[in-house]
Amino acid sequence: MAGLAAALNVPTSIDAIAWALAARGTEGAVCRLTGPGDTVLDLAIRSVMPAITRVVAPDTEDGEYGSDGTEPAARQVAALVVDGIASVTALDRAYTERGPAGLVDEGEQPFAVVLADSERGELVLARNGAGPALYYARLDQGWVVASEPGALVHAGIEPEPDVAVIRRFIQTGACDESERTFFARIRRVLPGEAMVLSTAVAGPLRHPIRWTPPVAVDTEDAIWTAADAARSGVLVTAGTAGAAVLGAALHQPELRRPLPVYTATIDGIEGQSAEIPAVLTALPAGAVRHTALTAGLDLSTLDRFLLDMGEPVPDLGVYLLWTVARELSGDVGTLADATPGSTVAWERVTDRLLAHYGVAVQAPLRGTRPDDRVLTSVVRRALPPHVAGRALEEPGGAVTSAQVVRSLREDVAAALVPPRPWSDASASVTALRRLLAGEKADADALLRAFLVERWLAGVGAQVAALDAAEIQPIAELPEVPLREPDEVAVGEQAWLRIAIRTAPIASGDQLLANTAFYVANALTARGEEPHGPWFAVVSGKVVAVSQRRVNPLAQVRAGRAARVLARLARRRWPQLAQARTMQVAIDHSGLARVLLAILLRTSIPAEARVYPPRAGAMAPADAAVVQPPFQADEVAASLVAAMRLALPPEYADTLAGVAVASVDDAGCRVLGMAPGPSAGAAPAVRTLLPVVLADNPAGQDTQRTPIVVVARQTPVPVERQLQTVDRYADLAARSR
Repeated sequence: MAGLAAALNVPTSIDAIAWALAARGTEGAVCRLTGPGDTVLDLAIRSVMPAITRVVAPDTEDGEYGSDGTEPAARQVAALVVDGIASVTALDRAYTERGPAGLVDEGEQPFAVVLADSERGELVLARNGAGPALYYARLDQGWVVASEPGALVHAGIEPEPDVAVIRRFIQTGACDESERTFFARIRRVLPGEAMVLSTAVAGPLRHPIRWTPPVAVDTEDAIWTAADAARSGVLVTAGTAGAAVLGAALHQPELRRPLPVYTATIDGIEGQSAEIPAVLTALPAGAVRHTALTAGLDLSTLDRFLLDMGEPVPDLGVYLLWTVARELSGDVGTLADATPGSTVAWERVTDRLLAHYGVAVQAPLRGTRPDDRVLTSVVRRALPPHVAGRALEEPGGAVTSAQVVRSLREDVAAALVPPRPWSDASASVTALRRLLAGEKADADALLRAFLVERWLAGVGAQVAALDAAEIQPIAELPEVPLREPDEVAVGEQAWLRIAIRTAPIASGDQLLANTAFYVANALTARGEEPHGPWFAVVSGKVVAVSQRRVNPLAQVRAGRAARVLARLARRRWPQLAQARTMQVAIDHSGLARVLLAILLRTSIPAEARVYPPRAGAMAPADAAVVQPPFQADEVAASLVAAMRLALPPEYADTLAGVAVASVDDAGCRVLGMAPGPSAGAAPAVRTLLPVVLADNPAGQDTQRTPIVVVARQTPVPVERQLQTVDRYADLAARSR
């Protein structure tokens, strides 16, 4: 998810806001417009591929051509930034026709948009459905806007706490249900709401909310669908609830084996919650890949957690979830959380985890009191009898607020002593003493009061860090020339090739989570409906890099066998001619298999088809050996599912499939493939793509175009068919 920033008549604040949103995107772009009376409107965005759309109009009133036939000059009348999947052309048209209310349309994909209207000198904020959050505040004689409230504090908003909000939070645990936040001077845009910020009006001009919260999904249905994505993992808890979510995940048709499974415990807290769930010990070997994590209760880690969340949260089940999300590698994009708890602030929690760590969270047991009969039924249907029996006998083991407060008794006591307008210090200390003595006390309220104090301390640290840091302004991304879309004739059909640029991809980056976004933007920007079926082709090397399958040369030590085999492989397999490249191939496929392939001149193992380092390639491929992508077919299948959700119907229905391919001087090799809705209308992709992509339209150097769309066009003349066959026949033959 992107980080949006805007400022109205506060020109010095945009860099500070964008700097504070760096966790939401490594790259940034800015735009400045001038409105009536020299009003200054600034927009900025942080994301993996930032884009600011500018709306231009003729500089003359009637837009007529000059007497010499020249076109009228253009001027920027608006600019907008979007977080989510949306057609900027449709947004501009809707705003022109219906004003701010046109930016929200119930029933469409959720997204957030900030529009700067230079003709009116206004900022327009909108959240379509339950789209990503937007916060705003009055600063000097203008306004500032950001995707997170902490960014507005960096811009100079006084971090004064809202006493009424904090008092209600401590007493009941409620928050985030209205436009008010924990900051007295910061407000948020509600789901389905559009509003206008102007220097002419003291407060925001709100438009009617057009959003109906979705009907709650049945608990059993939610359990079965929580881990239905190809790149899913499960956060398991002890007892029937954790076993039900895990069992449902193991029955998903797109399951990867072994399924990534995580457990999280809090250091220093004894009891059932600190043990490995029985369901994991009873499962057969190879069914899951278990990672046990421990969350420390030291104040520095708690402060980092609250800094990520932006404001306090009502329970520390979220703390365990955050601990797991920080440790996930790029191969897990969706985490099914079996932890029970409240859905208060859940929208904010999921937004931060997705934006900061690239992890989408599904929590089927939050906000409900699931019937034990439902959980038992799921467990018995999803797990083998002996595994289900062990799980059903185990009691649940969620960490309680009382356990946490007792573990942090000294820190909690120190936090409750200072007088605060939202609580009675004497009553809080008395409640703490009763809890430590084993008497009845409201441990949840004590924990929430403690979290508020740690949050306040973290806000102070943010302000101090801002004062000490040198803020570097972000600049527009350089426009790298792209290869123009072109056509290739194959038989009687013409295939259009569109290379799509992305941000540079580093090890562990979430390329796969954003591929649907890149493809949707590229197709909708052309404004042409597809003539026939189309494919999306993703670079196998870039997929592997995003999966952390990277071996830096400095960490590879070639053995004697690798040096000898590299010389023998030079003529038949030049990609293995370097000793350290050969060593990586041996490490991941076995010496015996590589040796037999070279001596007998058979096909080398799939694990040995590594990418050697190459000067001039994008980092890290210029100084590292990259292994082949892991489970390329499943990667392609997950991308098909993501695109069908993100694309407009006319594009989603004609998607023939997604391929993960390796294209270089030796031709094109399809490493993984998944069919789409229109697969039956297209030829066999493993035969088609080696011809269509034989000359590597994505490039081998720093083009940053790891995605190519291949779309069928109208039939081509016979003479052009013959020319194309002659041009690509030798390259296609070399790719076999």
